Amino acid sequence: MSKYFIGIIMVLSVGSAAAHEDIPAPNLGDTLNRTITLYDEERIGRNIYKNLQKNNYIIDDFLVNDYITYLGNRLSRNISMERDYFFFMTKSDAVNAFAVPGGFMGFNAGLFILTQNEAQLAGVVAHELGHVVLRHSAEMMASSNVNSIPMWIGIFAGLLAGETEASIASIQSGIGFSVQKNINLVRENEIESDNFAVMLMNKSNYDLNEMANFFLLMQGDSNNQENLNEYFMTHPLYKNRISTIKKRAREQVNPIKNSTDDYFYVRNILESKMRILKNMKYKFSDDPIQNHRYALSLVNSGKYTEARKILSQSFSKDRFNIYLASLMSEILWLEGKKSESKEILKKILSIYPNNNAISHQLFFFNIKDQVDLEQSISGIEYLMKYNSYNPQAYKILAEAYSKTNRFYKSKLALINYYNLKGNIPMAFKVIDDSNSSNKLSEYEKEYLKKLKNSILCASNPPLEPIFGNKTCN
Repeated sequence: MSKYFIGIIMVLSVGSAAAHEDIPAPNLGDTLNRTITLYDEERIGRNIYKNLQKNNYIIDDFLVNDYITYLGNRLSRNISMERDYFFFMTKSDAVNAFAVPGGFMGFNAGLFILTQNEAQLAGVVAHELGHVVLRHSAEMMASSNVNSIPMWIGIFAGLLAGETEASIASIQSGIGFSVQKNINLVRENEIESDNFAVMLMNKSNYDLNEMANFFLLMQGDSNNQENLNEYFMTHPLYKNRISTIKKRAREQVNPIKNSTDDYFYVRNILESKMRILKNMKYKFSDDPIQNHRYALSLVNSGKYTEARKILSQSFSKDRFNIYLASLMSEILWLEGKKSESKEILKKILSIYPNNNAISHQLFFFNIKDQVDLEQSISGIEYLMKYNSYNPQAYKILAEAYSKTNRFYKSKLALINYYNLKGNIPMAFKVIDDSNSSNKLSEYEKEYLKKLKNSILCASNPPLEPIFGNKTCN
């Protein structure tokens, strides 16, 4: 992902509001809510997310998603506000994070990999939650000259589509902020979000010293200065920021650095996806996290036998570790040992029946192998209730429906997949092709027509003609 664009998004996602340790939820009946509602924010955020998906910037791995969601939920459960929060990881080596309207928060893989423990990562997540809960983006929009939700969708979409000059021109002419006012707003909101983060970290019992240590870590990493400059550009360091956090840390009693070992396994997965582990030297270790790391590197190189051998030492000692089990199952499946592969997943599910990642992996293998299709379809449908923003689940579901001759449901799942990926033309093509088929009833065709209009109006609707009925409200 372009490091510059993420920086712009963060600058756009700030405003000004008062903050303290016991920060109240915003008053949804105030003048701000009359300017831009939570629904408006969610609509903008959803379109930003779809544009990120369209450009293949989001990591849709269930193990990664489940962990960042767990961490976000662990912090956000201390917030009393009627709003949904959505946490996701992006495929960027830049050290940054961003909150966009609607409760959507993205964390770059580069930032996760630089952290040393869960508490450091939690500090960043808590900070971004501060931007969301205090509605900094809404305040910025309310203070600007742009008061059209479709225009905001277009501005953000332009940024993410790489139309740099046009997007910057739109922002400069539309927002109407002076440079100094922008700088002041950013600095003020960083202080407010830090105060909010300190409150969340305290209530979740995460070590505040680690939040401060992460800033020190970034300042001292001269080998990664280009990536770090981006973070400090969008999250400017103000005077006494680190010392203020450390002072508050003295009040804590037995704070934690890591709630589980999940942080380390997920960091291994991210390093694998970012190709940091490519061609690394390996050896047997007594540390299962290290063996997991080595095995991921070997899988990346197509060395499945070697990966299985080095992972088996740890897996034989802990067969209910979901990270070791998931990787061992993948290796065996790639080697063609499919029954053995799936048996591992079934045993995990006997202990953790609601685990999203393991369930999805088993259903994925079954659908690809065309076995237990009905059970797998039911399982994926259930997963979608809690993972409605994961396009890969829709994609495998469309394949399963197709293999069981459910033409209409297959097309619906495929439309959802393309819509989530931000590929609206392909979603419309599937709708049009389906409506020209004789495999659908008149009721199903009518539903698809309404769905097409709904997708159109939820994104960036077209200008209406002078004569005729309006397409969107």
